[in-house]
Amino acid sequence: MGAFGFTNLQKAEISISTDIRNTSSSPKRVVVSGVIQPGDISFSKDFQIEGEVTSKVSINKDEFTQLVIDNPKLWWPNGYGEPNLYTCKLTCSVDGEVSDEKEVSFGIKKYEYKMVDNLVGYPVLTFFVNGQKVFVKGGNWGMSEYLLRCQDKEYETKIRLHKEMNYNMIRLWTGCVTDDAFYDYCDQYGIMVWNDFWLYVATMM
Repeated sequence: MGAFGFTNLQKAEISISTDIRNTSSSPKRVVVSGVIQPGDISFSKDFQIEGEVTSKVSINKDEFTQLVIDNPKLWWPNGYGEPNLYTCKLTCSVDGEVSDEKEVSFGIKKYEYKMVDNLVGYPVLTFFVNGQKVFVKGGNWGMSEYLLRCQDKEYETKIRLHKEMNYNMIRLWTGCVTDDAFYDYCDQYGIMVWNDFWLYVATMM
């Protein structure tokens, strides 16, 4: 999936981008189609992919006006509303036969941060989701498990506990978790993720 743009909170613009790899030596005519739910939003576009190359392709509202969603169901962090999610099923076809397909889930939200002076005039990093100022509170996640054996459904329990503790963010130290399941459950439970990397403010001597 690509990006989301807002003209206001009552209208969202969706764009889709993906890489397509042609493993054959000859050019191929590829059809990328998709269906977004809820809303039964469908689209389909042809692409010419040269032999033995990987091409990035994109689809947006300029060609498909249905990718402009009126009154979208917004994703909210835990404690501020429902973490509404959409799904997009993408299909890649060659010569009428499905070559690959993938379904992804995503939330539509407007995310902002800026420095705001507090009552004594000190600038504080402040977060806004969908225009709403958010008080960030969360857990500190060093790694999933010492031997990195946490996978799939095992993430669900740990992330659900963050929700039940009324947290809305996980600080993912060093960005050490790359499993899709981790991020999918965070989306499902309204948990934002702060990916940071150690030594980012360190001075080398």
